[in-house]
Amino acid sequence: MKPRLSILIIEDDKYSRLNLREILQPFGAIEEATNIPEAREKLRSYAYDIVITDIELGAGSGVEVIPEIVKRGSHCIVVSSYENEEVIEKAYTLGARHYLSKLRLKDQLPVYIQKFLMAKNARFEKFIRNDFITQDVDLILELQSLFEINWKNQTLLIEGPTGTGKSLLGKLVHEMTTPEANIVHLNCSELSEQLMESELFGHEKGAFTGADQKKEGKLKLAHGGTLFLDEVATMSLGMQQKLLKALDEKTFYAVGGTQPVRCEFTLITATCENLAEKIKNKEFREDFFYRISGFRFRMKPLRERINDLDLLVKQFQTNSSRRFVIKSEAIDVLKKHSWPGNVRELRKVCERFSQSMTGIIDAEVAHQCLSIISSATPATESWEDYVKEHGLRSLISQIEKRAVEESMKRNKGKITTCIKELKISSSAFYRILQENQVQL
Repeated sequence: MKPRLSILIIEDDKYSRLNLREILQPFGAIEEATNIPEAREKLRSYAYDIVITDIELGAGSGVEVIPEIVKRGSHCIVVSSYENEEVIEKAYTLGARHYLSKLRLKDQLPVYIQKFLMAKNARFEKFIRNDFITQDVDLILELQSLFEINWKNQTLLIEGPTGTGKSLLGKLVHEMTTPEANIVHLNCSELSEQLMESELFGHEKGAFTGADQKKEGKLKLAHGGTLFLDEVATMSLGMQQKLLKALDEKTFYAVGGTQPVRCEFTLITATCENLAEKIKNKEFREDFFYRISGFRFRMKPLRERINDLDLLVKQFQTNSSRRFVIKSEAIDVLKKHSWPGNVRELRKVCERFSQSMTGIIDAEVAHQCLSIISSATPATESWEDYVKEHGLRSLISQIEKRAVEESMKRNKGKITTCIKELKISSSAFYRILQENQVQL
């Protein structure tokens, strides 16, 4: 799939604009601005992959808009007949990547656009090779499509089971697209509603008991960059409404504050829960869902990309300080496992391999290590340690699974009795069964 770039041309001369458009047409969608105010308006409303500006723009200078271009995360190229070295130096100092002469644009400009694309592709290949390891062709194409989007001020919802790498993907989308900006991370499952409001919006000194000093909120810290909200499904309905308002209006008030604070950022959210089910049960706002899901990406569980297991094991094996050999029979054992904890669980198993008494991992050792990792639940370790290792959502999931299994045993599989005993809805009961692969 050939990448399509979004390109803005800032040029006051009609024939120069036509020439640039002709050169750039094969590379993507092109917009034009004929003066500084028009350029600034377009830059405020959209973040382009590449912005090409002249220096002499009637009453203004293209140098004036270079800082704004760079701030928006765009690749800035100056094209000009103006050869003053002080101006050239200033353009580079302000963040322009190239300063090209108008005399040879047809030969030069496509070369620099291709270099931009090659650098982008090289970053993606490194990502697939070193960070998100996969040989799943469909998944690679889906991931590549993510990195061809200009994410500035967009929204991305990453869905998928725990342990599939949602946080990794969110951070890497940010690094691949706007590496110069801040990324601010918040796990929604770790905070109460009052603490969540303070964390997101900040608070003024004296706003509530214990607020002995002013605190900047995550929204303000993320301004111009990326806000990554993990486990967004655990956010209360009230907080969803407040955040929705801030996203729509691009302003918010700190707790106890009286002055509006402006915020613009790329929003990436992640969840392991079924949001459609939560919306149906009135546990998640439908309008908030549509606001955060401008783009959606589903992370495949490991069992759906089991052919990647060999590559992942090899990576974990290489990263281990202790060297060990994994026999093919051990790999066969791993491939037959259902991997409810996904890649995170596989990493823990490989860590257990490195700690085994033998340096040769055969089928028996593989079974033993799988059994040890699979039995690590809140019942076998303190809940504090379990949360640190696996996260709060996993703890809750394990408790739900244990409660349902015990209820099924006591009531001899009578589902209606179990639902009444557990005091949950039928949809919640079947969700627990499905998420934890509990057998009826």
